Amino acid sequence: MTPVAAGVDGCKGGWVVVQRQADVVTATVVETFDQVVSSVSSGALYVDMPIGLPEADDRQVERLARQRLPGRAGSVFNVPARSAVYAENFQTACDCNVRAQGKKISLQSWYICPKIKEVDQCLQVQPRLRSHVLEAHPELLFATFNGAPMRYSKKQAMGQDERIQLLEHHGLMPRKVLAELYQHTRKAVVQVDDVLDAMVLYLLGLSSPKPLMPESVIDGLGLAVNYQMPTARL
Repeated sequence: MTPVAAGVDGCKGGWVVVQRQADVVTATVVETFDQVVSSVSSGALYVDMPIGLPEADDRQVERLARQRLPGRAGSVFNVPARSAVYAENFQTACDCNVRAQGKKISLQSWYICPKIKEVDQCLQVQPRLRSHVLEAHPELLFATFNGAPMRYSKKQAMGQDERIQLLEHHGLMPRKVLAELYQHTRKAVVQVDDVLDAMVLYLLGLSSPKPLMPESVIDGLGLAVNYQMPTARL
């Protein structure tokens, strides 16, 4: 029996959700993370967004991921401290992170802080979801399913092609999913690489996932820091 799971990635229009509906794998875009949770009726939800925000230290899981991604380590960025995530502007966020961790945050990190905050607030308000909403890193998943890091950037046509071929090799139909999505959704709302990332997160859910680290780090609000990884050959 196919496990019930969904893969979720942030996108310009909100969040792209890949899941099986009426026995067909689909991609849909919703505006908020609360809508993501509502759209996934049961099962695990694998999301490419930091869960667990230690205030004083870097998250060890990012260091482990970089070690497994030679040539692609730049796809794993440092996660800001919670005080920086909730700051009112970039400069304040940098100041907060310097106080907490001794260094500023990047603009890339700042731009996704609103989405980090969405997930963080959702899991604070609905603690029952903490065992079902789990973090994973798409680039690390592609490398794991491929047996080596991907050769090209996911922003390049060649990089998208190699990721599409990998997903096809594992039984998914990304070209069909993309074609159906773009019949009613503009690429300005959700990019191809966002959908492919969500698809590999969905694929993870079919593989009996287990945590990357044997023991999760627990942050100040009780959220577990870890990546989910595939364990079963598909």
